[in-house]
Amino acid sequence: MKKLLIAALALAASFAQAQTKPIVGSYILAERGVDVVEQLQPGRVTHLLYAFLLICGEGERKQEAEACKGKPNFSIAPHADQDTFSAAFQRLKQRDPKVQVLASVGGWGGSDPFFHLAATAEGRSTFVKHSVDWLRAHPGFDGLDIDWEHPGNNGASNGVQLGSKNDGEYFVQLLQDLRAGLDALGRESGGRHYALTVAINTSKEQLVRMPMGRAAKSLDLVFMMTYDFAGPWTKKAANHTPLRSAKPSLDTSLEASFANLKAEGVPPAKMVAGVAMYGRGFDGVKPDGSYAKPWPNEDGSVAFKDIDSLTGMKAHFDKRTQSWAMVGNGRFVGYDDPRAVRAKVAFAKKQGMAGVFAWELSQDNGEILGAMQP
Repeated sequence: MKKLLIAALALAASFAQAQTKPIVGSYILAERGVDVVEQLQPGRVTHLLYAFLLICGEGERKQEAEACKGKPNFSIAPHADQDTFSAAFQRLKQRDPKVQVLASVGGWGGSDPFFHLAATAEGRSTFVKHSVDWLRAHPGFDGLDIDWEHPGNNGASNGVQLGSKNDGEYFVQLLQDLRAGLDALGRESGGRHYALTVAINTSKEQLVRMPMGRAAKSLDLVFMMTYDFAGPWTKKAANHTPLRSAKPSLDTSLEASFANLKAEGVPPAKMVAGVAMYGRGFDGVKPDGSYAKPWPNEDGSVAFKDIDSLTGMKAHFDKRTQSWAMVGNGRFVGYDDPRAVRAKVAFAKKQGMAGVFAWELSQDNGEILGAMQP
């Protein structure tokens, strides 16, 4: 009996230790292929987020029209890569049984259906049912990540402006309904826990529109999109993913984002800090920060694995924001250097946060993921 008790206590201690291990997560963009999953070594990540599941029905993208033909309103749009990735994730779990895999729903271009389905109890119920059915059919996944960009204002991402002052309440209700649905699926599955997370814009402007303190009660984790603070949509060139804001009045940094969420009542233990596996570039940059155009492409994005190939540019560290950039020839490319990532890991640990995650794994050469290790 004594041996059984000791064994039970050891098991409980082991479980508690596993629960407190810092999170190292990464999104995986389906369009970039399954090779990043197949090549991932055990123990490198705790969480993987497959992006994206898209939604049929009102607000669906034009690209999903054919796949959604004849499908129920607010169901998950079917695509072959979902089954391909589900099988790859199951193989990964054979190599790495502790890894958690979440299906991320929405994204910048795929969020419009949320504005419609979340607005009614019937719409929410329908979406929850189809989401649970999808998870039941794809056992390689351990839960859902809701990437609604953004309650209150979609930025006319598909040319149609959506958003109302009621979206914040609908957001909370949707998460409550999803939590109940996932818990029911867990009971059906013999006590398995299905995670529910969100990816959110952490600015004060956005948080006014969504009561994150209440929302967090339904969530396992909050993935903080602490990147894209600068880009073609901003007037000035700047590092898009700094640890600290350039001015105290700005909330364009991880440090400010943490303060924003904490003020809203989100527990630090549920916050996951965002890391970028890509840079944002600008051309024709003037001393005042204004610039002529994004560079080297329309959205100014540069994969981290390509940063060293930028010719005529040198790495520059900005002490004020604790961030790195490649600078030269009138160009500026802000990015997360491994040293900046290690500083973010240290910040997250000091603040009692859950850990760090990155967008997006195929853009890394292994250095950023290495720097994310606790």
